Amino acid sequence: MNILTLGRKALIGRLGEITQSNGYRTNAGLNVRSGWFNEVIKESTSSFPLIVLQKARDKDPLCRAQGMRKHTGFRVVAAVSAGLDDYEDVLDDLELDLIECLMPTEGVPLGWTPAGIPQLSLGASEQVPPGEGLAAGTVVLPVYLHTLIETRLSR
Repeated sequence: MNILTLGRKALIGRLGEITQSNGYRTNAGLNVRSGWFNEVIKESTSSFPLIVLQKARDKDPLCRAQGMRKHTGFRVVAAVSAGLDDYEDVLDDLELDLIECLMPTEGVPLGWTPAGIPQLSLGASEQVPPGEGLAAGTVVLPVYLHTLIETRLSR
């Protein structure tokens, strides 16, 4: 399996750890999906809370003589069922769960990613209130896996 696939699957696995039994505020990790949020949410099997790992634009790679560091981009889109009067507290809980789950320690390799993905970075999160026919509030958190890709010597 290639390093990009392994990284995506490791990220899905890590998000699956967001449960109250693991000390988080929500059980969003019990419902982690991969795909496009606007399509997943239309499925009749969709329930809340929900986390969707959606591919996003990568950051520019850093090229070196022996390879490159690819900043593989994702959007973590998490949704909770909430009305217009009570969505802020539940979105705050969900946002904090995502950040605590994924926040790297600078200079320390991640313990849950495959070899070749030593670190990640987070972008600025954004909360979106329920509305436009959707009875769910969402949190969007950009995530970039720092993937090391070595140059193949034989071509």
